[in-house]
Amino acid sequence: MKLVKPVMFALSLAMVASGVFADTPAENGKSHIVQRGDYKYLAPGYDTEDVARFFRESLNGWSETPANVARYFTPTGTFELAYAPADDFPIFSRSNTGRENITRYFTEMSAYLGRLEYSEIKNWTQLKTNEPGTYVFEYTSRGLIKATGGEYNQKFISIVKVADGQISYVREYWDPYVALRDFNLIQRTPATSN
Repeated sequence: MKLVKPVMFALSLAMVASGVFADTPAENGKSHIVQRGDYKYLAPGYDTEDVARFFRESLNGWSETPANVARYFTPTGTFELAYAPADDFPIFSRSNTGRENITRYFTEMSAYLGRLEYSEIKNWTQLKTNEPGTYVFEYTSRGLIKATGGEYNQKFISIVKVADGQISYVREYWDPYVALRDFNLIQRTPATSN
């Protein structure tokens, strides 16, 4: 038992020297969000709030930098939009798998939305489920519809799964009525009096 600590210490030093842990921590140095090459990862020891921050960081400002979203996903990760009215309105997509498809979808959507910002983490509902690596978040966003300059405010609930330090799956729920109305894809029906 006495040899375990020195051996583990020596092994750790060797791994650091070889660059195995060559991560760049986020700005405050306390975050579990690290960068390896072009991609972002959660470092070991992360908690539910770290996952929420990681997910928010992937989304925040995607209307200006759509390729940023996929940097947080595994190579075969999936971003699913459960309520997207894709059958009737092809600008939406229900499921995008792989970094390239995720980037393509958000790039296409960035033609419609601008200055998209997600609510601060302190305003998120954050839940870790009993299923390992699975989290549920409730949050909001606000932005502008580029065609009209009108506001776009949305509420979300997302199921987020993490594997190998990155997002492997997101199922995002949002109000399709708000999207269709604000994108001028449907018209309100005037109220009738009886």
